Amino acid sequence: MNEAKTSIINTIFSMMINPSKAIKETLKKTKWYFGLIISGLAFAMFFLQTALDLLRTGQKGMDFVYFSVGIGAIYGVIVIPLISIIVWLLLKFTKSDKSITWTISSFCLSYSGALIYGTIGLIFSLFFSWKTAIAFGVTGVLWAIGPMIITVREMTNSKIVISVPIVTVFSGLVLVSWAFFSNL
Repeated sequence: MNEAKTSIINTIFSMMINPSKAIKETLKKTKWYFGLIISGLAFAMFFLQTALDLLRTGQKGMDFVYFSVGIGAIYGVIVIPLISIIVWLLLKFTKSDKSITWTISSFCLSYSGALIYGTIGLIFSLFFSWKTAIAFGVTGVLWAIGPMIITVREMTNSKIVISVPIVTVFSGLVLVSWAFFSNL
């Protein structure tokens, strides 16, 4: 059991610190749904931070806080995998040999940094009453860009020219959809 916990923590930090190694080595040992858990938790925390910030400023009520956690979890478990499926379909034209489960797992695990930043941000939000959605939440989501670029690069046989624009567009969509949500 302790080895499993160590492996989970190593996977999360490895995806944040050395995503290339994690993608090449860790994904072979990790169940595909583990990424869904990471992504779901990361976005639940990110959306929770947003809701707490809006609660503190009097713009939203406590019901919005509860709603946000659920929407964040759904976002991480459904929207991020859908984005990865779209990327996978687009890259089938480049003769990518990566499976759909590998792609979903890689994209979702890219949000390991967002989970770490979300956890730290939530601590600062709850204990120090800081507004943390931008400082920690957005930073965590932006941290996922590097691992996603490496993921797409792996799918395109090291074609960085394809990787950067694809990840830029989809990462931008994630941030725009979050901004839309926070203005509901």
